[in-house]
Amino acid sequence: MLLSRLALGLLITLPAPALAADHCLDVQSKKGWQRLSLPDGKIRRVAYSGKWSVIAALYKPVGPRGYTGQDAKKLGPLYGYKFNQSYAFGEMLVRDQAGRIVPFAEFAALAVNTRDPAGVYAFRINDKDIALWDNAGAIRVCITM
Repeated sequence: MLLSRLALGLLITLPAPALAADHCLDVQSKKGWQRLSLPDGKIRRVAYSGKWSVIAALYKPVGPRGYTGQDAKKLGPLYGYKFNQSYAFGEMLVRDQAGRIVPFAEFAALAVNTRDPAGVYAFRINDKDIALWDNAGAIRVCITM
């Protein structure tokens, strides 16, 4: 009887298996690179919520893919204010540990297939630092491990 109570007590006090954990960051449109550290493990899901805008008084908020259509055309003459000319204004950029910069959509697609994603990643809006002052909003990025 005492042995069975002792065994039951051990079962109750043993730690439960690790559950999936979210690592989230609110990426602000008025700030430059913002860092998020990821532990060892497998990325199961990359998600986002929220919107932001460049020149908030003139352009509607968008998601991490940035501006398209007429708004992209109107922003065209301001291309010199993009942080990275290869991507759309307002697009979320991600920099990995090696310094490579990719758009958020590419990061999200590749992240779930990365063997060892541990490390520090940085996120930002595709707008140069000198042009961040008139932005508005934030996009929350959550990575489930």
